[in-house]
Amino acid sequence: MTLVRIAAVAVCTAALLTAPAVYADEPPRPAAASQEAEQARLEAQAANAKKVYLYASNVHLRVAPRTSAYVLATKSRIWLLAYCQTNRNTSPVRTADGSVNRWWSKVTLPAGSDFAWVSNVYLRGGKKIAGVRVC
Repeated sequence: MTLVRIAAVAVCTAALLTAPAVYADEPPRPAAASQEAEQARLEAQAANAKKVYLYASNVHLRVAPRTSAYVLATKSRIWLLAYCQTNRNTSPVRTADGSVNRWWSKVTLPAGSDFAWVSNVYLRGGKKIAGVRVC
């Protein structure tokens, strides 16, 4: 072996001997501070949410505020939590009276779920819902 290889083997061996042990049956330990910060962020978001009623049947909850977006779930006559609403980069949805509504709300189920988007046409309150902030 050359002197360079011997030195490289010695450095690698020293690194392995000083590294902390990791056991296969031990679950990963997330940083407590980041978990607490994430929990605080979620609680603050929930405090700013407003309960809204989905009054229609078989309404698609989507990954984006567009009718072409992937459907996450289909719900009927249920209470949701609305976090914000937008009319930017959204698909227009025709209302029962023939007018067009571009407002969509970012919602979750009250018991907890991933965020989804629903057209305000299907929420009680209509076009722009009072009390729900703009995204």
